[in-house]
This record gives sequence, C-alpha cells and structure tokens, in this order.
Amino acid sequence: MLTTSQLIDGGLSRRVISRMSRDWVPVAQGLHLLGPPSFDAAVWAGVLRGGPRAVVGGRAAGYLSKIIRDEPEEVLVWAPIPRNPLAVGQWVVQFRRGERKGVFSLPRTTVEASLLDISDVSTENEVVAAVARALSQRKTTPDRVLRELDTRRGVQHRALLQQLLAKSARGIESALEWRFQTKVLAPHGLPLPDRQVRRVAGRVDGIYERYGLIVELDGLRDHTEAWRDMKRDNLNLVFDDNRTLRFGWFGVENEACLAARMTASLLWKGGWAEPMLQAACCFGEFSLH
Repeated sequence: MLTTSQLIDGGLSRRVISRMSRDWVPVAQGLHLLGPPSFDAAVWAGVLRGGPRAVVGGRAAGYLSKIIRDEPEEVLVWAPIPRNPLAVGQWVVQFRRGERKGVFSLPRTTVEASLLDISDVSTENEVVAAVARALSQRKTTPDRVLRELDTRRGVQHRALLQQLLAKSARGIESALEWRFQTKVLAPHGLPLPDRQVRRVAGRVDGIYERYGLIVELDGLRDHTEAWRDMKRDNLNLVFDDNRTLRFGWFGVENEACLAARMTASLLWKGGWAEPMLQAACCFGEFSLH
C-alpha cells in the first residue's frame, strides 16, 4: 500500500507515477494497492488514509497484538479527522474520530485499551478468550488492565473483566476454562485447582495435587490430536496415580451438574471431605453413586 505523496517524496514525478500506477488498484484518492488485498494491506490503508496520528483499534489492534486469533473483516482506525470507509478486498476500514495512544511502528492501541475496546463489541466468551490469551502470553498484567478500566466509564462486561482479573481467575487460558469455573466449580462449592501446571507427562489445565485428580478442558480448536491427550492421561496415571477427567463445551455448558458430581466423586475418593453444594441447576438431575 503506497500513497502518491510517498512516491513524490521518493523523487518520482506525477507523470511517472501515473504510468506506474496503471496496474495498481486505487483504494482512495492518492492511495494505491500494489498487490493482492489482505488484512495487512487494509490496516496500512487505514493508517495511511487516517494521517500521521492514525491508530488501529478494536479487534484489528487485538489481532496485531496477537490477543485474538482470527483476522477481523472490519478494521477500526482512530483518526483526528473524519474519513469515509474504505474497502480493501473483503476487509472494510472504518474510521472513528478521536485521539488514541499508539504503540509500535504500525500504530495500534495498547493491549489494555484494545481489550476494553474488544469487550465493548464482543460476547462474554470472546472477552474471556482475549483476556486469557493476553495474560497467558504476558502481553499485559491484571493490574495494568484494571488501571485502564478505572479510566473509562460504560465499558461493556465490566463486572466480567473484574472477575477475570481477580486472583481466583489467575491461570485461566480459555473461555472453556472460565466456564468450568463459573458453571461447574463455583456454583457447586468445589475447590479451585492449580492451573497450567507442568508435569513429567506435560502441562495440565488443572490439578488437585492433594487429591490425585487432573481436570482437562478440551476446546475443539486446541485438542485435535486425541492420541496425545490419551497418552498424557495414561502417563499421569502411571507416574503419579493421578486420574484425569476431561470435559468439553457440551459437558460444561449443558451438563454442568453432572460434571460437578464427577469431579466431586473423584475428589472425595482422593480425600476431600467437604460436601458438594446442590446448585439450582441440579434439581431433577440423577445422582451419581
């Protein structure tokens, strides 16, 4: 992505630029796409069109900072001067008037600001995934995100963000792990495991070391090789006599009480002496003996 001004600054005349640009795709006045459209091209189009103080924000900034996994098809750009939207292939660049602090050579909002912007336009699971990813990759810290949150009003999912950034949620690295805590463990009075613990057989999502129980939460995206999971489960049993329970999205979302009973049963067998709470969702469920 190039601008006519850049080419002139490089010493080319307008006549030469006119001849060179015949095979280029005009994106806006004075803005040229030299190759196939892409997310990166759309981002640069927004920054170049927005001017010297333009800053990428929202999900696009989150993707650039690697706190969300998938390229968004909308690129948000903060700029002091209003601009009309741009289309670069399947990507649409939307401009929002305002000043934001930019970081890095391809200016984007800070990780903390990006997380709050993402929270304003996302579902609960998407927010959890972005925050968990940012924290697990050490792109930010809970305190830094909380300080940013204190500077803003009207942030959607504020209570959720505060819960995610509390000590009880430390170590959660996926939306499924968050759901397991909030739908299975907490409502049924079950203890929290130690999270993301490295063992001889590999890292585990959660472990109750004292009670000989490992809990693995299998999202479809990150658990596509079942044989690796089975091997790790077997090795944990062989090396340390630790049983493993595995839950996916269906078990956590739709059978939370059954998942809680399974977890409690193995905790009791390991020596846990507390009762499991009868959550509202459990009435009418069958008992697990």
